[in-house]
Amino acid sequence: MSASKARVLVVDDDSDIRSLVSALLTAEGYTALSAGDGDEMFSRIAQTRVDLILLDVMLPGRDGFELCRQLRADNEMPPVIMLTAKDEEIDRVVGLELGADDYIVKPFSGRELLARIKAVLRRAHQSPPRDKHNQFRFAGWRFNPAQMELYSPDATAIPLSTSETELLLAFVQNPQVPLSRDRLLDLTKGRNSYPFDRSIDSHVSRLRRKLGDNAKKPEIIKTAWGTGYIFTYPVETM
Repeated sequence: MSASKARVLVVDDDSDIRSLVSALLTAEGYTALSAGDGDEMFSRIAQTRVDLILLDVMLPGRDGFELCRQLRADNEMPPVIMLTAKDEEIDRVVGLELGADDYIVKPFSGRELLARIKAVLRRAHQSPPRDKHNQFRFAGWRFNPAQMELYSPDATAIPLSTSETELLLAFVQNPQVPLSRDRLLDLTKGRNSYPFDRSIDSHVSRLRRKLGDNAKKPEIIKTAWGTGYIFTYPVETM
């Protein structure tokens, strides 16, 4: 999606930050929208198409974590980049576990923010086609990439972020084949699309947790020493 067609909603209770980020986005050809809290955010979404949300964690009333959880409960909602002033690993993990597509720590440079936005929009635009037949079964689990959801053996629905969906899709389309970290990057978002990419290991770690895969002795996504990772179970395409 080109910048001139993308609408980015900036959700932050600091009016100065909203103004600065909106000006940066507008200068790059994006249509910038803004909201000061969760109620205003949902009102904006109801009124107009939004392609990406920049969501601050520290908001009055419902915080960014709660709002992200609510957004991810609806598969039609746009991707989310969380903005946080806390450079703590637990805050980043919580945001990503709740379904955020990326996070960025304040203060951030305009160049980095624009690179993250471009990468997330590209990944969202290249997400798996919403084909109801494009589903997979393995080890009692069902994976529906079109809905960005996993269904556990007891039929519990587990939402996935865009990155987690792409990574799991790469694994189920290449089951029982060792995949290097470089190859996984190529299969998901491409080598040049994300200059500030998070380690593929952290994505695998989060995906393992959602699959209930023991981090110390994983059974579904195993580490292929000297190579990368291997999805060990056979996969049935539905």
